[in-house]
Parts: sequence; structure tokens; C-alpha cells
Amino acid sequence: MKRYFTVLGLLLFTIGQLQGQSNVQDSLLLKFNSTVEADSIRFEAGQALARFNMRFGPDSSRSTGNKLLSFAQHTGNKAWEADAIKWIGITHAQQGQYAEARDFFLRNYELVQELGDDRAIAIILGNIGTVFYEMGNYPQAQDYILKSLKLAEKINDGPTISRALNNLGNVHNDLKDFDTSLNYYQKSLSIKEKMGLKESLPHVHNNIGLIHSYQQKHDLAIASFNESVRIAIEVSDPISEARGYSNLGAEYSKIKNYEKALELHDKAVALKTKLNDRDGLASTLVYRGRTYLRTGQWANAREDCLRGKNISETTGHSLLLQEACSCLSQAYKNLGNYSASLAYHERFSQLKDTLFNAERTQEITRAEMNYAFEKKQLADSINFHKQQAAQQVAYERQLNKQNTKFYILLIVSLAVIGFLTFLYYKYRQNLKLKKVENQLLNTEIEFKKKDLTTMAVNISNNQEWAESLGERLNSLKAATGRKRQKELELLEEEIKNKIWVNKDSDDFYKKVDELSSSFYARLNDRFDGLTKTEVRLCSFIKLNLNTKQIATLQNINPSSVKMSRNRLRKKLHLTPEDDLSAFLQTL
Repeated sequence: MKRYFTVLGLLLFTIGQLQGQSNVQDSLLLKFNSTVEADSIRFEAGQALARFNMRFGPDSSRSTGNKLLSFAQHTGNKAWEADAIKWIGITHAQQGQYAEARDFFLRNYELVQELGDDRAIAIILGNIGTVFYEMGNYPQAQDYILKSLKLAEKINDGPTISRALNNLGNVHNDLKDFDTSLNYYQKSLSIKEKMGLKESLPHVHNNIGLIHSYQQKHDLAIASFNESVRIAIEVSDPISEARGYSNLGAEYSKIKNYEKALELHDKAVALKTKLNDRDGLASTLVYRGRTYLRTGQWANAREDCLRGKNISETTGHSLLLQEACSCLSQAYKNLGNYSASLAYHERFSQLKDTLFNAERTQEITRAEMNYAFEKKQLADSINFHKQQAAQQVAYERQLNKQNTKFYILLIVSLAVIGFLTFLYYKYRQNLKLKKVENQLLNTEIEFKKKDLTTMAVNISNNQEWAESLGERLNSLKAATGRKRQKELELLEEEIKNKIWVNKDSDDFYKKVDELSSSFYARLNDRFDGLTKTEVRLCSFIKLNLNTKQIATLQNINPSSVKMSRNRLRKKLHLTPEDDLSAFLQTL
């Protein structure tokens, strides 16, 4: 019952879609027949109508194609005439009428050669090769397909390249070279996916699925067929959709999932009936009939295989006719009609013998093709090795030139590196020398600073001693007698041991000025209006002398030094919180 519900669902869906399809068809037909439209618009509408009518079967599409051909011939446009002829050939190929398809494709080939259209030439060469393949003429098929591929690669026509690769996969598939065939299919699929050629993807996925089926990789085969169906639905390609359902049904039957197989066969039969795809319908009916045999539904098997046989007899599909007779023989046997079973078995045997002879002829053709192919490969290999040898010689010459340039460049580079290394060595030596000189200079400066500090302290002490001397002299004035004499003798001896303060002070200031000359210059550059006394005060502070020592050196009160420091702070733009001594140490 399940398959009847499926067919009913498809019929209801068809009724729902019929109105929309009719509107599209009427619109295109109206535009094609209009005499007020431009010829180019009418031709484009006719092409679209021919493609649209393929949904209703090749006969309907071919009828439109013939009208399109008459229109093109009437306008005298050779390019349009070539397109129309090609489309008519495609409709014949869709119905398995390969001799008719070949004739139309050859007519198209003559026209596009006359027009000098390389892309059209590449496409039709591939179509002719495909027809020869379907007719079992493998050498001719491969010859035309390879010509198509070569020209398509020359003009970088991706769609035609992918189509040629797919067709080469078909040839190797029939030669039972499944690995090579799968490689061609996958290359074709990769190009189509990169270029976004979605309309042609169902066919390639279907071919890949068939290879996996031959290799007994049922999971991979089912996945490929499902992908073919999915994309076919997306791009509204009912022919590929029906083909996918049929192949899926056959694959599920192989893994004994008969319920799923029958469900898919039902979908395929409904679609192929709607499309009037007689050849495809016959094969699906026979596949479904064999599935019915496996499930013991003898009457259903007889019905399907009988319909498949009748169609096969009209289309001339001998292999399918053989399978249908085998199916009918088993069905009638299980139904108890032994005479009918025997009759179909005898016919099956006759067909088998005929097909065996045809297969032997085909095997001979395959062998001849392989021989011709291998011979061509050998010739190509010899030419390839000659070219490779010439390329190797040219490469070695170029390599020698490059090596010479490299060695010259290497020598020059080493010389430059050596010179730069020498300069760097000299620079490092000078740097070390300057570093030593700076260290000696700093040591000398530090020594002089210490010497100045010591001198400053001595001057300060002498100044203090001189002050204390005055006080002692005042006390001597009041003394008398031997005590006074004794004090005078001691004072005289102490004075002799001392250095004059003025003399030391002059020497000290001279050394301070010499040592601080660069420091003075930096101060005067950065700060305007500094007096000589203020500059010297900066030097004293930089020498870490305290307020009392500075006051003694300058012969002023400590309070005056503090006032001088405050004035200096303002001229140096320092705030009360800034450390004057630390600031001067940074200069």
C-alpha cells in the first residue's frame, strides 16, 4: 500500500504545480511567437521554452527545438541555427536515440567550425564523444572527448573541462578501470563545485555512486546517490532526481532493505512516467520487479517486468530486455505458469547468447582501444622524455649561470662583511679607548673634587682658627707676666704652622673654576641671569659642602647663604619641595 500512497502524493503535488508551470510555459510561448518582439528576445524565449519543456519529456522539448531551428534559419543567424540543432540532438540523446543525436551533433560541429567559436567547438566535440560512448565505440568516444578536453584547457573553459573529465570517467568505467574512472569523476566534481556549476552536480554524484556500487561500497554509494537527489531537487532537475531514486532503490535492494528499495522505486517510476522517460522507466520497472521477486510478490514482479519488457522491445535495449525476461521466467514459475516461465527462460538464453557475442566484440574493441591508448601513451612518453631532456639541459645551463652569479655575489658579500667587521672592530676599540679615557677623566675629576672638598674644609678651618686667634689676642691683652709670655710663644709657633687663608682661598677658587668650567657653561646655557657668585654657589653645593662651610668660604653669615640658596632656587625654577642639591647633581 505504501507505494500507492507515494504515487498519490506525487500526483497531488503535480496538480498543485500545474497551474504555475502552465503560466510560465504560456508566457514563454507568447513571447516566442510575438512578431513585435526583437528577434534576439524571441530566440532567447524559445530556448528557455525548450529547456522548460524538457520537464514534460524529450518529445515536447524537441518539438519546441524544431520550431526554434526554423526560426533561426528564417533569420539567417548561423549561431542560433547551431544552438537549435545542438538542442535537438540533446533531446534525441535523452531518449537513447544515439544515431539521431550523433547526426545532429555533427551538423552542429560543421556550423561552429565555420563560425570559429572555440568554446562551442569544445562543447560539441564532447557531445559527439558521449554519443559514441553510448553506442559502444570507445576509441571514437575517447578521441572526441580528448579533443574537447584539449581545446577547453587551451581556452580555460572550466565547465567544458569538467564535462570532458566526467565523460572520460564514463569510458574508463565501461572498461572496468574503476579507480581511474573515480579519479576522473572526482576531478570533474571538484571543478564544478569551485565554479558553482550546481546544475551539473547531480550527474557527477550519480556517477561516483555507481562506481562505489560496483566496488561494493554500499554506504558510499547511497551517500552519493542521496547527494545527487538533494541537489537535483534544489536545481529543479526531475530527470536527475528520478535517476537518483532509481539507483538508490537498486542499492537498498542489494543490502536487503526491500521496504526502502520499493519506496524509492515508486518515486522513480512516478517521476519517469510523468517525464515520459521511456528508457529510464523501463530500467526502473525491471529493478522494482526484481525487488518484488526477492520479497515474494510474484504478481507485482510479473506486472513490472512485463511493462519493462514491452518498453525495452521498442527502445532496443537488449541488456534490459534480457533482465526482464529472466525476471518474468522466475515470476511465472512461482505463479505456477510453467509454460510461460519456460518460454521466457528460452528467450532469456537466446538474448544471453546474443549479448555474450556482443560483449566479446565489445571486449575486442576494448582491447583494441587499450592497445591504441597504450601506443599513444608510449609515443607521448617518448616525446615527453625528449622535451624533458631538452628542458633539463636548458635548466642546467640556467643553473650554471645562476651559480656563477651566486658565487660572485657571495665573494662581494664576504668582502663587504669583512670590511664592515673591520670597521666594527675599530669602532669597538675606539669605544673601549674612550671608555678608559672617560674612566681616567672621571677618576681625575673625582680626585680633584675630593681635593677641592678637602681644601674647602681646610680653608673653613683656617678661617675659624683665624677668628679664634682674634679672641685669643683679646685675652692676651689682659694677661701679664710669664703667663702672657708663654701664651705669646705658643701663639707664634701656631701661626708659623698655619697657611694664610687668603692665599689658600685664591688657589681654591681658581681650581673650582677650572674644574667646573663645563658645569658653568651648562648652567649659563639653561638659565639666564646667574651671577658669578651664584654660579660658584652651585659648584659648592655640587661638591656637597654644607651651609657653614660655604659661609666660611664666602666670608658671610650662614643666614646669608640660606638666602642666597633661596634666590638661586627661584632662578633655577625650582619649587620649595625640590631638592636643590639633587637637581644640581643631574647637570
